[in-house]
Amino acid sequence: MIFLCLISIVLLIFFIYKNLNSRSIFFLCALTIGWILAYISFTLYLSNFNYYYKLVNQFFGFSPGTWNRLVLNNFNTNTLIRLFNFGIILFYFSFLSYSISFVSSLKVNRRQRNIYITLGLIGICQFLFYDPSLNLLFQNYIVNAGILPQYQKFTHAADMLFQVFNIAYLLISFSLFIYHYILYYRLRYIRDHILFNLISLIPLTFVHLFIFYWAPSNFVRTTFSNSYINYLQPSINLYLLEYRFFPLIAFLAIGIMIFNVYKYKSNEARYSNINIITKKKIDTASLGIRAFTHAIKNHLLAIRSESEYLQEKFADDEDALYSLKLIMDSCEQSFQSINEANDKLKQITLKIKAAPLNIPVERAIERFHPNKLHVNIHYEKPSSHINVFIDEDQIQEAIYNILKNSIEALASRHGDIWIQMSEVDQWGTVTIRDNGPGIDSENVNEIFTPFFSTKPSITNWGIGLSFCHKVITGHGGKVEVTSEKGKSTQFDILLPLVKRV
Repeated sequence: MIFLCLISIVLLIFFIYKNLNSRSIFFLCALTIGWILAYISFTLYLSNFNYYYKLVNQFFGFSPGTWNRLVLNNFNTNTLIRLFNFGIILFYFSFLSYSISFVSSLKVNRRQRNIYITLGLIGICQFLFYDPSLNLLFQNYIVNAGILPQYQKFTHAADMLFQVFNIAYLLISFSLFIYHYILYYRLRYIRDHILFNLISLIPLTFVHLFIFYWAPSNFVRTTFSNSYINYLQPSINLYLLEYRFFPLIAFLAIGIMIFNVYKYKSNEARYSNINIITKKKIDTASLGIRAFTHAIKNHLLAIRSESEYLQEKFADDEDALYSLKLIMDSCEQSFQSINEANDKLKQITLKIKAAPLNIPVERAIERFHPNKLHVNIHYEKPSSHINVFIDEDQIQEAIYNILKNSIEALASRHGDIWIQMSEVDQWGTVTIRDNGPGIDSENVNEIFTPFFSTKPSITNWGIGLSFCHKVITGHGGKVEVTSEKGKSTQFDILLPLVKRV
């Protein structure tokens, strides 16, 4: 059963490593190594003194022959104790460090570095406190000095303190995940990713506490002879193990982890399929519109040519000239719409570089003259630069199209648009929210489809949001839309952050 737990932990890393930054991968791997190291060294320590064979055979899967070989190997006990305590301490340290790296940006600031150093120093103090050689040295000195009661009180207090620290690490870690989940609940991709990690780590933590709730621990006691060491029998929850609760709990934990892995990969596949389908629709529309516009341009050129001829022929007829001017203007507007459609659906060449995210956002906002707008644009500039890999011009055009779409949706009311930016995991995010009429739920997944539009306008081709999707996904980013009919619509853009480690 335990081996299945180990396999599940490895699968957990395998399925999510592509979605994490390098520090998160490091701490997640360290967490796994710590747990496996603690398990293996603990089992070898039990075999060294032939402790709990019935339980080990029942729950850890060792046959009598394998157990006997382990007993006869006579591993160095002090080394096993050090490996066990190191694994336990590494598990707690990595668990909290993993949660901190997960909820923080890619850039390691001075405060985060100090936190990691502080946690590392606490871990080193724990390791030294439970080191068998140091314990034996101090115990011999204490016995000779005759202050054993005071020493026992001190070690008991230190034990309690380190236990509180370790449990606090777990509680703080889960609190960070929950806070992060609530804070970025509006971002569906981030929300699902946090929830997957949170639920997957809960059973792992439960199994760990079930087996090693008492660890790390001091396994040595001095005796009347310096050459003879009393190695202690570790405390195992015999009551629960005797009634076979552990296999059921372990099986349930494995089931939850596998289910969450499956759900996460299913969601990833669904998002990926939606993007692939949308991209195919855009590519198909691009091919179709080129053939369509080539034919319609010939007709428009013929209409414009005939209109120019008629303008010369009826130069003295004001009514005719007025009508011909309207025809010419309509031709020009049609040419502009056709060229715009061609430009937005043609193959895009991105010139990506590291740049502050606020630059294309602010340039897109500046393209709307405030005196001519019937809406209020509320822009929250970030307190520090959010550096991302982008083509500034293309991202500016994509954000402009989303803003234009929101403004057009608010045409019948005096509304508001809110623009916010933030760093979430490895993403720089832009959120654009309006209090417009919203989108019907059955249309939300179609808004990036070329030529789909909810606005009955002859000048609207329904390709602006398709262009946005093409540009943002071309950056390796994501664009999501959520809407509540009659209340609001929100676009969330996620772009890769510049990594600074």
